[in-house]
Amino acid sequence: MKIMPNKKYNTIALYAALVIAINVLLVVAILKFSAITSFLGMIVTVFMPVIWGLVIAFLMNPIMVNVEKLFSNKFKSTRGKKKLLRALSVTLSAIVFLGIVVGLIAIVVPEVVKSVTNLFNNMGDLRENVENWISKTFHNYPSLVKSANEKIDGFTKDASVIFTKIQPVLEDIVSGAWGVLSFLKDFLLGFIVSLYMLCNKETLLAQIKKSIVSITKKSTCAKIMGIASQANKVFSGFIIGKIIDSIIIGLLCFIGMTLMDMQYNIMISVIVGVTNIIPFFGPLIGAIPSTLLMLIVDPKKAILLAIFILILQQFDGNVLGPKILGDSTGLPGFWVLVSLIICGGLFGFAGMVLAVPVFALLYSFTRSYVENKLRKKKLPVTTEYYKQDIEHLYAKPEKKKPMTAQELEKMDIPSAEEVNEVQFEDGDDVKEYKIGE
Repeated sequence: MKIMPNKKYNTIALYAALVIAINVLLVVAILKFSAITSFLGMIVTVFMPVIWGLVIAFLMNPIMVNVEKLFSNKFKSTRGKKKLLRALSVTLSAIVFLGIVVGLIAIVVPEVVKSVTNLFNNMGDLRENVENWISKTFHNYPSLVKSANEKIDGFTKDASVIFTKIQPVLEDIVSGAWGVLSFLKDFLLGFIVSLYMLCNKETLLAQIKKSIVSITKKSTCAKIMGIASQANKVFSGFIIGKIIDSIIIGLLCFIGMTLMDMQYNIMISVIVGVTNIIPFFGPLIGAIPSTLLMLIVDPKKAILLAIFILILQQFDGNVLGPKILGDSTGLPGFWVLVSLIICGGLFGFAGMVLAVPVFALLYSFTRSYVENKLRKKKLPVTTEYYKQDIEHLYAKPEKKKPMTAQELEKMDIPSAEEVNEVQFEDGDDVKEYKIGE
């Protein structure tokens, strides 16, 4: 007996097999979750130099593009001249990038280590200063003073124990622990990878486009290219702009604290600058530990520092930030808050940095999808329209009733001669004309 193929049943069988396979994969993922995460961690560790290369190339690309624009008129449009211009731009970009990184490390890291060490070494004097300030300020509340002093004593003891325990770890890191060596290895290999990526940027992008075109339809390929272009625009505009903005804020904080003769100015400026990369919560995250640190050192200057950071962040939020970033994301404030809570809880500091651009892309794609669906239904796409009750969108139009004989008799219908009659004024005389005369 010959069995004839049936497309309908073949499709059902295929879908059933896919559903079973997906369920099996989910069960295996739940049962072997730790093994899968360790395997994924191993893959990420192996690919870490490439990941670093992508990040460094992404940060160096704007420098390279601007250098090429600056010197493009001095090089003729020949193949050899273009290669020479690319080599020059990549070299200058690498020098600028390494100069910034090495400069920050050479200036900031020793000062931060020195500040932390001095802070722990002077913990006894700092504790005495804080206790004296609390006693003078709240002398009318002896129970509050006693409770605060007990808390401070417990904290300083815990801090001393913690410092005693982590001091060998810090010494190992400074002397060259394996974690630091591994990081340096990945960073240096990533830097070399980034140079190759920048030198062959057009070729690599062309190969990626070629692969996408070969395996996708025309409409799908156009969507992927549009998504990639928009992602590049959002990420480059936000991340690079935010880094520049945070560096400026850190420098302004350092200058202001130096003029006010405050201690730990470099360490607090680093805290304020780094946390400023995080939108919305960044200023708060940076201001709280900085103010608490200054409160331990000099309570009077702590209030001044808090006011200074508040003014600095208002300047950043209302003047400097909009000038540098502009509307690079287009993400409403509510979704900024939601993105930071979700991504920060899942991925920590890196998640909070990338939360806004990632959610901005998702928000943009979702909005485009919804608006296209509404256009197909011939409905308005503006959000203001849907603040009203939407029942009228689905209400059926009322049927017009025919006019009765009495209503028709009451209507004043002009004759054809009256409709065709036109009047023109000529001085005081009025002349009548009829169409056709």
